[in-house]
Amino acid sequence: MMDTFVVELFKRANDENAEVLKSVCKAVVALVDSRPDKLMPELENVVNYMIHTTQHSDPDIAMEACEFWLSFCEQKELVESLKPFLNRVVPTLMRGMVYSEEDLLMLDNDDNDAVVPDSDQDIRPRHHRARTHDQHQGDAGSDGESDGGDDSDDDSDDDLDDYYAEWSLRKCSAASLDVMSTAFGDQILDFVLPVLREELASDDWRVKEAGVLALGAIADGCMSGMGPHMPSLLPYLVQWFKHEKALVRSIACWSASRYGKWAIYGAEPNTVKVYFEPLLAGLLEAMMDTSKRVQEAACSAFATIEEDAGPYMAPYIQPVLETLARAFGLYQRKNLIILYDAVGTLAEAVGPELNQPQYVQLLMPTILERWENLQTYDQHMFPLFECLSAIALALGSGFKPYAQPIYERSVQIVGETLQMCQQASQDPSIDAPNKDLVIVALDLISSIVQALGEESQGLIAQHNCVALQLVGMCMVDAETDVRQSAFALLGDLAMHCFALIQPQLGEIMQQLVPQIDYNYQHLNVCNNAAWSAGELALKGGDEVIKPYVTPLLERLVPLLNNENTPLTLAENAAITIGRLGLVSPSVVAPNLEAFAQRWCVVLSSVKDNDEKSSAFQGMMTMISANPHGISKAFLLFCQAAVNWQTPDARLMEMFVQTFAGLKQMAGDEWEASIGMLDPQSRQLVKERFNA
Repeated sequence: MMDTFVVELFKRANDENAEVLKSVCKAVVALVDSRPDKLMPELENVVNYMIHTTQHSDPDIAMEACEFWLSFCEQKELVESLKPFLNRVVPTLMRGMVYSEEDLLMLDNDDNDAVVPDSDQDIRPRHHRARTHDQHQGDAGSDGESDGGDDSDDDSDDDLDDYYAEWSLRKCSAASLDVMSTAFGDQILDFVLPVLREELASDDWRVKEAGVLALGAIADGCMSGMGPHMPSLLPYLVQWFKHEKALVRSIACWSASRYGKWAIYGAEPNTVKVYFEPLLAGLLEAMMDTSKRVQEAACSAFATIEEDAGPYMAPYIQPVLETLARAFGLYQRKNLIILYDAVGTLAEAVGPELNQPQYVQLLMPTILERWENLQTYDQHMFPLFECLSAIALALGSGFKPYAQPIYERSVQIVGETLQMCQQASQDPSIDAPNKDLVIVALDLISSIVQALGEESQGLIAQHNCVALQLVGMCMVDAETDVRQSAFALLGDLAMHCFALIQPQLGEIMQQLVPQIDYNYQHLNVCNNAAWSAGELALKGGDEVIKPYVTPLLERLVPLLNNENTPLTLAENAAITIGRLGLVSPSVVAPNLEAFAQRWCVVLSSVKDNDEKSSAFQGMMTMISANPHGISKAFLLFCQAAVNWQTPDARLMEMFVQTFAGLKQMAGDEWEASIGMLDPQSRQLVKERFNA
C-alpha cells in the first residue's frame, strides 16, 4: 500500500494545479518524518525535485517544498546523505531568504513609528516558567530557571522564534539553513561564503538584508569556522545598525547578537575593547531608534549580549542603565516587555555589582513607578515581577528599602487570585483569573526572602504570617506550576525563616511528603519538594525532623536508585538523603547500604557547593555510625571524594577522619582495597586524605 502511494505521489509531482503541488510537497515532508526508507532509494531524484520546487514562482508552493530541508536536516540518521547536494541546496536556501514584494506588502514597514501606541493585538501572550531547584544552577537556592535540563535552550529558541515566527519562504529558508549549519558545521561554509560575500556587497538592500539574515542563521553551527571572518564582518554589522532601511537595521542587530560570544571571548587581541565595546555601544544607540521594529531587535539583541557577557558587563552598568532609563520613557507597550527582560538579564549578569548607590538610584525609581501604577491584571505585570525578582537577588540587602510594599502587594495578589479562583470554581459565571500571577508573585517573594536572608522574618511575620498560610494553600493547589513555586518558596523560608515555619511543620510535612512521587509524574513539583525537605531537615535538626525521616526515605531512596530518574531530581534526592543522615544518623545510617552506591555515582559529578558539602558531611556521619554500610560502594565513595575541588575546612577534616577510620577497619587489606582504584585516584586519596 505504501509503495503504491509513493508511486502515485510522484506521478503528480509535475501537476499544473497549485493545490496538488502543495499537497505533493506536504506528503514528501510527511514521508521524511514517518517513512524515510521509502524515499531513500530515489533520494537524488527527490532532492533535485525539491531544489527545483523550492524555487517555484508561487511562494506558497516554494515554502511547502522548503519544509523538506528543515525536516530532512532534523533527522540525524538521514542528514549525512544530503552532503553531496549541499553545493546546490545552500545557495537555493540563501536566495529564498530575500524579501519578496508580497512579504514587504504584509509588513508594517514604518521607519518612524516609535510614538505610535501599540494595540493589545500587537502583544503576544506571555507565560511564566515556575522556578525549579537545580544543582547545576549553583548555590543560590531555588533561583534556577531550569527544569532539570530539558529547557536549557529555551531562551535561544525564543530568540530565533522572533525571526522565524510569521512563517514564510524567507523564514523557512533561514530556519533550514540554521538547522543545516548545526548538522554539518563548518562544512557548509564552502557553499555559504561565496553567496554571502556577493549578497553583503549588493546595492539592493533586500539582497544585503538576506545576507545578514544568513550570517546570523549560521552562527551557532559555524562559529569556529566564521571566527577568522568576524574581525571584518562584525564592524560592518555594527555600521548597519544605522542603515537607512529599518529592516536592515533590525536584522543586523539580531545577527550581530548571535556573534556576541565571539566578541567577548574570541581569540583576537583586545577582543573586548576592539569588538565588544563597539557592539555594545551600537546596540545601546539602536535601542533608541525611531522604529519600533529596530527597538525590539536591538533590545532583544542587547539582552542576548549581556547574558553572554555575564560579569564582563560590570564596567558598563552606568551607560547601560542610562539608556534603559531613557528607553522606559520612549517605548510603547510591546517593547516595554522586552525592556523589562533586558533589565532583569542585566541584574542576573552583574549580580552584586549592581548594588551601588548610583546604579540603584538610576534604576529603582523607574521600576517602582511602573510597579505602583500598573493594574494587577495588566499584561506587563508578568515581566515586571520577573524583572523585580532578578533585581532583588542582585541587590541582596540593598533591596531592603523597597521590599515591604513589593512584598505586601505580592502577598495580596496571591490571596486575591486564589480567592477569585475559588469563587470561579463555585460559580461558572465568574471568569477564573490567570494563576500565572500566583506563580510570579510566589517567585518574587522567594527572591525577596533570599535577598534579605534572616531579615525577611519581619516581613513574613506581618499580619499573622498570612504568607505562610497562602504557601500552604499553594502546596496543594490543583495546578502543578503553583505547587512547584510554592515548594521553592518553602525551601527559601526554611533556610531563612525556620522559626516561623516550625509551629506549622507537622501540617507542612503532611502536604510535602506525598509530593515526592516515586513516579515523578509532576517532575518539578517532586524536585522542589525533595529539595525543600532537605532544607527543613538542616534547620530543624534531629529532634524536630526525626518523625518525618522514615516517610521521606521511603520515597527518596527509590527515586535515587531508579536509574531512569531525571538527573536533577536524583541529585536533589541524594542531597536530601545526605542531609537527613547528617541530622538523624540513627535513623538513616542503618539503611546506608541500600542507597550508597547510587548516591556516590549521582553526586560525584555535581559541582562543589554548600548543599553538596552538607550532603557529604551527612554521608560521612552515616559511615561513622555504620562503616560496613559503605563496603559495596567503597570505590565509588573514594572517586566521589577525590572529585571534590575545593572542600571547606570542616568537610576536609571529616574526609581525613573518615578515611582514617575506614583504613583502621580494613587493617592489612587497606592497600588491596585502594589498589582497585585507578592510579591517579589512588594517589589523590593518599595525598589529600592521608590514607
